[in-house]
Amino acid sequence: MSKLVVSQSRIRPSRLMLYISLTETILLAGLFYAGIATLFYDKFPLNAYSEALTLSSHITLAMLVGFFGAAMLAQSVREGIRSVYLFSLLNLLFIGIAAAGGLAFYGLLIPDYAYLMALGFFGSLFCTSSVLFYAI
Repeated sequence: MSKLVVSQSRIRPSRLMLYISLTETILLAGLFYAGIATLFYDKFPLNAYSEALTLSSHITLAMLVGFFGAAMLAQSVREGIRSVYLFSLLNLLFIGIAAAGGLAFYGLLIPDYAYLMALGFFGSLFCTSSVLFYAI
């Protein structure tokens, strides 16, 4: 049997995990704001430049959230802390659910898929905030 050496880095995530989760939480706040602005100010089909800009910012922030979710998962695998790994994996799953709901909503224009986006958003916000508070 090998001895398990527990160091400070095994008990608490690194500063990089703190910065990744903090950045993703801020991006999720911007994503929420852009999503609400899209809901209130966009009419489909899009006719004005401002409507396209609002929708484009929402989609761009969603892609950035996906990128940072993958970065958080990679960092959690590198650090080897089980609870952070599970929250990061769940986070990526919720981001995928939100992305699938968003693609279905904007592709089919059926409002029921917005609930799938909301479920994915709040699940991702919960997981990212959990990793953030764990890293503090």
